[in-house]
Amino acid sequence: MAPQNKIVKLDEFSMSSDLTHLQVVDAPMPEPKQGEVLVNAYLRPVNPTDVILIKTGWGGLVPLPSTPGSEGVGKVVKNGPGAAKFKEGQRVAAAPWPQFQGRGSWAQYVAVPEKDLILVPESLSDQTAAQIFINPMTVYGMLHEHNIPKGEFLLQTAATSVLGKQMIALAKHYGVQTINIVRRQEAVEELKSLGAEHVINSETEDIPKRVKELTGGKMAYGAIDAIGGAISPKVMKSLRKSGKYILYGALDPSPVSASNGDLLAQTKTMTGFLIYDWIEQPRKQEIIQEVLKLLEQKVLQPHSGRSYKFEEVKEAINECNRAGRGAKVFLGG
Repeated sequence: MAPQNKIVKLDEFSMSSDLTHLQVVDAPMPEPKQGEVLVNAYLRPVNPTDVILIKTGWGGLVPLPSTPGSEGVGKVVKNGPGAAKFKEGQRVAAAPWPQFQGRGSWAQYVAVPEKDLILVPESLSDQTAAQIFINPMTVYGMLHEHNIPKGEFLLQTAATSVLGKQMIALAKHYGVQTINIVRRQEAVEELKSLGAEHVINSETEDIPKRVKELTGGKMAYGAIDAIGGAISPKVMKSLRKSGKYILYGALDPSPVSASNGDLLAQTKTMTGFLIYDWIEQPRKQEIIQEVLKLLEQKVLQPHSGRSYKFEEVKEAINECNRAGRGAKVFLGG
């Protein structure tokens, strides 16, 4: 009897909260094509970026029908024609999984381009291995895009997220101070206990005024923002002259904005960051090895939470969407 291949299938993209457009179904076993490797995926995070795909299809970038899933860990089953780098049974992750071709990691078997696979070091747990791509590489990439001098300040929103906590750790490793924006008072103490130098409660404090106080008038050297919308002009106002604002999420779907003065007189810049594009560069393999080393050294430590059965995908998504979750949700099986 052929191995079973359950997949999460989307026949449409929808903002519906009941997730009726998403189903777990049996599918044919994929056959790896030229340069591909068949991987048995067995653990996958549920990321906010996956939820965006389920709702929007990334603005037409993803085909239908489609299987979501931006990350995961699995074992090599067999090589397709022209693929010989990995051996059967080796543990691998991918950067990226082929979700933009409709073949994400939320399937038990996925044919993945060999060039995108990563051999997972034995020292990394399955939970860490499953999270190699989205958060660690995004944190690494955005910090390198900013190139912040030691002792200067990085301002970030959504600081209690899994990515936000990794940013605090990596910035500290590079000698960069973080100013972290949160919305709950209990989050202030939580982040300080993790080593955050400065935390601002956006519900009770004036962000630009507080940043000016914390930096001695210099303002933040650079900023990263996972929210956008209404908070973006406050973040822009908190930057130094010629500072850079990087948007990497859209928790507030309303448009980002900045004052004419910030863009003209202060020559500040706004840009977006998408790890899928950024990672495709000549240094890709070098970057992957650097990030793996940071994970092995526990400079970057993904926060792992509850694992759901494959058939419980809707419950896993709802848990991912829960405010204040703080740790990564997984889909097993």
